[in-house]
Amino acid sequence: MASKTLFDTIIIGGGPGGLSTALGLCRQSQASHAVLGHDHTHPQEIWAKARQQIDRYGTASYAEDEIVSAKQEELPQWNGHKGFSVKSKSGQSWLGKTLVLAMGVKDVFPAIEGYKENWPRNIYQCLFCDGWERKDSEKAVLAAPMGNGMIASMMASMSLGMNKEKNNDGSSKVTILTDGPFSLETANFEPSVVKQLKAVMARGVKIDQRKVVALEDSSPTEGVNVRLQDENGQEEKVHFGFIVHKPRTELNGQGIIQELGVETEKTPHGDAIKVIAPFQGTNIPGLFAAGDSGAQLTHVTTAMVSGVSAAGGIVHYLNGLDDGDALAAAGLE
Repeated sequence: MASKTLFDTIIIGGGPGGLSTALGLCRQSQASHAVLGHDHTHPQEIWAKARQQIDRYGTASYAEDEIVSAKQEELPQWNGHKGFSVKSKSGQSWLGKTLVLAMGVKDVFPAIEGYKENWPRNIYQCLFCDGWERKDSEKAVLAAPMGNGMIASMMASMSLGMNKEKNNDGSSKVTILTDGPFSLETANFEPSVVKQLKAVMARGVKIDQRKVVALEDSSPTEGVNVRLQDENGQEEKVHFGFIVHKPRTELNGQGIIQELGVETEKTPHGDAIKVIAPFQGTNIPGLFAAGDSGAQLTHVTTAMVSGVSAAGGIVHYLNGLDDGDALAAAGLE
């Protein structure tokens, strides 16, 4: 069923980026729903509150459906300007003057036994969000694969900052698990990364080059047991309060992104939509990206900021076209 309404904006995705874009558009100002004051609040509670705030304006509607196709096309009902047509799995379709991709990303877990079962209870990807409650325990930074030394060194440095107390042997409470043989001399790292790794080692960070065989929940004891295997096949269980690891990510809705011809770029974690600052624009006029899909730093607050920025860009884009149409109609071009 095709909607007869020409929407100013179609937003694909209902997370913090998409909802923040919607709220900004409803108000046509850079108003945002802040996260301050929501520490330890479940995300679903925040999103439910955000929807309530959006609904009060009466200008946004929702469709719970899977989008399978999105195209840019000329819209006769909009003076021939190019807009977007979107189709869902159930057969519904919508037309919009602009389009926002806020579909987010998905985490791709490493092939380590027990990883999925310990995520996110004992495996943390962001030490701004998690870890403080267990800051006094032994901590492991899982550098799998070790090809991304920048993230490993950064996470190790942040882990050190949580508790600078040393063990009796002078080592810190942080260990980098390389999941196999590793050498700074042979690693293909940028000089700045090598320097950072040397720095955290000088601060007492331990390097364990044994293979990570499995991760086991240590309940009722808080934390996780890591089964490590040396080159001789000997295994040992080592307990950590938590593991720090940022898994690789993949863009959601890759078929739609490719169909539209949206440019992407590489980040330390995976691909992201290439956005144009400051309003989250893309290489396609009228198409914007908000949330994790267009970010190198994925966090709820940055997703919300990008949504507000996209809303501002959409308003300016639509106003510019309306101004042009008004000038043309008045013969003032």
